[in-house]
Amino acid sequence: MQRLRLAEGTPEGLEVWRLALDLNAPVAVDDERLLSQAEWQRAQRLRRHPDVVRAVTTRAALRRLLSAHTGITPEKLMFTQSAYGKPALENAGGPTFNVSHSGHVALIALAPSGEVGIDIERCRPEAELAPLQGLVLSPSEQLGHARDGFALPFMERWVVKEAVLKALGLGIAEHLQALSVMPAPGPSGTYHLEHSLPISSSLQAWPLSAPSGYAAALGYLDKSYVDAGCTCYAHGAQGQRDSTTFQEIHHG
Repeated sequence: MQRLRLAEGTPEGLEVWRLALDLNAPVAVDDERLLSQAEWQRAQRLRRHPDVVRAVTTRAALRRLLSAHTGITPEKLMFTQSAYGKPALENAGGPTFNVSHSGHVALIALAPSGEVGIDIERCRPEAELAPLQGLVLSPSEQLGHARDGFALPFMERWVVKEAVLKALGLGIAEHLQALSVMPAPGPSGTYHLEHSLPISSSLQAWPLSAPSGYAAALGYLDKSYVDAGCTCYAHGAQGQRDSTTFQEIHHG
């Protein structure tokens, strides 16, 4: 497990950890024993062995990280979840967190305050993603694409949107079009976020270092800051049922 270096300007205390998953290996006994009975049963309902490995390995790693922050042994940590399925620690006073995995990579984000969201996806050819544009892009993004083409790759927009919506703890599929992600004027690689979401706190997002063939982003909601408007800005250098995948959007 590797801790990633985050972009300049990221709030103090935010952590992102990356796991390289061996999807052909058996489930590690040391990982399995950390899971609750309900977590293990959910993993066992997955049909493909690689999916079981992703679920168990990532959950065990999350429990170890949270244990280090709370002082509670990994197997004794208890979780609750929001109406949209976003998990949180129950009565532990520890960090907020979020998890995403795709292919052979998993990411875990931790935040000492506020709310955090993270997403990683395998990149796909733009032509293959064309059927999703009407479901994912906001009206302003669709208009910009029709006029000028994509200022940002579709995959980059996708991971930023999902990371931000996961931080908010909102249903992803029904809110994708309420958030616009565009390159901001000025230094290359900054984001301009516009939204009509039911929040007034500051939203931020950053790209994350990812292996070749992947795109990843980190989203953050600063609950200590309240803005009277609904236009927020995010600056950057360039999934368990808390995540909606391309397959779920495409196939409903």
